[in-house]
Amino acid sequence: MEVPLLTPLREFVSARTGVATVRVAATTLTAALGLVSALLLLASGLAALTDRFGFPVAALVGAAFVAILALAAHLVGRALVARRMARVLEARCRTEANIALALALTRSARPLLPLAAFLVAFFLTRRS
Repeated sequence: MEVPLLTPLREFVSARTGVATVRVAATTLTAALGLVSALLLLASGLAALTDRFGFPVAALVGAAFVAILALAAHLVGRALVARRMARVLEARCRTEANIALALALTRSARPLLPLAAFLVAFFLTRRS
């Protein structure tokens, strides 16, 4: 049986874990794309551009291309993390609302406990 008050808490923890996973994946992807781009450009593009324009221009074009790829991967990662953080905030708000509701109900129900105990005792004695 599932406790409804724990569902938002479980969603909050799950979303928070998902955010860390996306951050690690985005960082890894950024680093991998930067490395692969740099190696490919050094191997093929540098030789072709050096023959045509000379080495300094070829190196600048290669560096600009690698920087653009790394920036694109970084921005995509940030967008994914922002989306996940919105889910985390939503889950946190639901959890806080449920906790506040539970606290309010326990505070308001506490004065009624003696009355409830009296009614239960009364009906139990009437039944016998």
